[in-house]
Amino acid sequence: MPKTEVHLEPDEKSHWQEYCRSHSMSEAQMLRMLINKASPLAANTDNFKESRTNKVTIRLDSQNHKKLSMLAKEEGYFSQTNWVTSTVLAHLHRSPVLSVEEMQVLRESNRQLSAIGRNLNQIAKVLNIEFRESDKITKEMIEMLSHRIDKHKDKVYTLLDKNRTRWSIDHEPTTE
Repeated sequence: MPKTEVHLEPDEKSHWQEYCRSHSMSEAQMLRMLINKASPLAANTDNFKESRTNKVTIRLDSQNHKKLSMLAKEEGYFSQTNWVTSTVLAHLHRSPVLSVEEMQVLRESNRQLSAIGRNLNQIAKVLNIEFRESDKITKEMIEMLSHRIDKHKDKVYTLLDKNRTRWSIDHEPTTE
């Protein structure tokens, strides 16, 4: 098998080793992956191992495992497996995967939008019929409704923005 050699300065070598360790890969595995990424035609797929089942197992060093646990908890996932599955699906399909908490927020969003729609229908009915002076719609009522709509839009925008940035779907995948 052909061989490629490179001479590194001591600090380059230590940085390279640390980088490979932080990604739980040997230096040779990392180099092969980078070559395959840079030149897909050079990829040697003879040694690629397909899974016989729908199960994929990964191993992480303790530092990366701890980081994965923290991210899964911070983002509201019930297990690391759910978080990893969501991450993989988001990258495969280039679209966000919502957590249980986020789904609840969107359900609440729809509930609030329905309530706002009912309020608007009531306003339209009142405007289309004659009403007494005491029944008139006030500027404060309309401003309150407008405030509720703005608050709701901000809530949904924040959720969607969080998902967009979490899954990096607006950007091409990076090689880190």
